[in-house]
Amino acid sequence: MSNQTISDLKKYIAPRYALSSNHLRLKTLCLLGAILMFCAPAIVAETFRWVDDQGLVHYMDQVPPEESKRPRAKLNPDARTIELVEGQKTPEQLEQIKRLNQLRIDQQKVLSQQKDSDLSLLRSYRSVEEMQMALQNKINTLESTIKIAESNRQHQEENLRSQVKRAAEMELSGQPIPKNLRDNIEMTRHQSASYQEKIKALQSSKQEFVLAYDRDLERFKSLENMKLHPEYGSLDWHPQGSSADVGILSVVSCKPAVCDLAWSLAKEYVESASKKVLVTETSTILQTASPRDEKDVALLVVRIPGKTSDTLFLDTSCHMSSIGDEVCAGDAVKNIRAGFAPNIERGLTLSGHWP
Repeated sequence: MSNQTISDLKKYIAPRYALSSNHLRLKTLCLLGAILMFCAPAIVAETFRWVDDQGLVHYMDQVPPEESKRPRAKLNPDARTIELVEGQKTPEQLEQIKRLNQLRIDQQKVLSQQKDSDLSLLRSYRSVEEMQMALQNKINTLESTIKIAESNRQHQEENLRSQVKRAAEMELSGQPIPKNLRDNIEMTRHQSASYQEKIKALQSSKQEFVLAYDRDLERFKSLENMKLHPEYGSLDWHPQGSSADVGILSVVSCKPAVCDLAWSLAKEYVESASKKVLVTETSTILQTASPRDEKDVALLVVRIPGKTSDTLFLDTSCHMSSIGDEVCAGDAVKNIRAGFAPNIERGLTLSGHWP
């Protein structure tokens, strides 16, 4: 209560009481004290909030030992969460957290590789037009090389026909075919086949380059679009804490033959669950725009390569605040994480690729 408010109360009370009386002075002070106690907030140095098995919410300044296993929130005097405290973990939960930490290490590797690729792309080109010019120059160079190889192959084929004809004439006339002619025929055949393989390799390189160019072009456009739309947020990723993840690991393992289909199903799931713009869409990353406010949620799926199978891992991120932590620990986000694997597995089953 402010000094002005207390002063106003005194002005209101004083005319109604004879302040010369000690008794009335005491009553006045008691009344003022009661009003102050009623109006002042309940300031507690440290308050914890947690939910028991029956769903009852508890507020106490100390957590009983039997409740220490539960996750809880530490509140400030204004009843706002200032910290989320993890409860005691079972061995199974600790193992899951260990797995989660490893997944996030692998996740960061994928994100770092993409970041390096993005920086290289932005250093190499300044515009879409410049990229298109570079593509055409590369295609022209490859096609010129292919034409030269094809010309050399045709020349070798002509030499081979001439040598074979000469050998046939000698054989018909009863003359022995000289060793050097036989060697030349074999060498010419080998050279012609070598040029043919070179042509195939150049044509394959051309196709791969065009495909890579198309991917780079789409990524370049996406990065340029991010510059034009700062409301999408940054590409940096800040995952939530592990306490909300125990028991819900959003992971799907798939063989390379079906992982492309699983990846398309993962994209459909992210778009339906988030309703947010995909700021990164590559063959290894699906990432929505970063959280813009305290109730916003961002989703990220990475494809982690393995020796015999790949792993699709969905992670969530919220605003970097106490309210954001609560949102990421809430039921809505848990449901998103819990539905990831079943949704993809159901889609693979319907297509005949699962289990």
